[in-house]
Amino acid sequence: MQIFGVEPHEGHTRDLVLGLKYGRTRQNARALAEIVVDSINWNDFKVDVVTWAPTTTRHQHERGMDHAELIARHVGVLLALPAKRLLRRVNTVSQTGLDRNERLASPEFVARPLGRQRNVLVIDDVVTTGATFRAAIRALVEIGALTIACVAPSRTL
Repeated sequence: MQIFGVEPHEGHTRDLVLGLKYGRTRQNARALAEIVVDSINWNDFKVDVVTWAPTTTRHQHERGMDHAELIARHVGVLLALPAKRLLRRVNTVSQTGLDRNERLASPEFVARPLGRQRNVLVIDDVVTTGATFRAAIRALVEIGALTIACVAPSRTL
């Protein structure tokens, strides 16, 4: 299980993330997916399926989309892999504005059955504490994932 945040959450990358999340600039999802795909040697990973760490239902309604899903679907296209909704958020607490300890306790997911696709790439927009990715890993391990790589185009770590 590995967690990667590709670029620092500043400058152009930060602008892309914020534009996608809050400005509804959907084309930024493709640029963020390219950051993910271009920054990693995919020969080092076995990946069968791409999924994402879903945002809260409230954020989806406010923003008109799940930004991590858009990035993940572009990553799937660029890597010629299926992108599937494997995770469901079971709590409604947003990570936005939480301190480190609150973030670490907050996310919780359940995973859908994997079928034959047991090597999973999980996408999110920003990795801050890694709590969201660790929650995704727990849910995917519970249903039998063999390998899990978690990648965000931006990191605050």
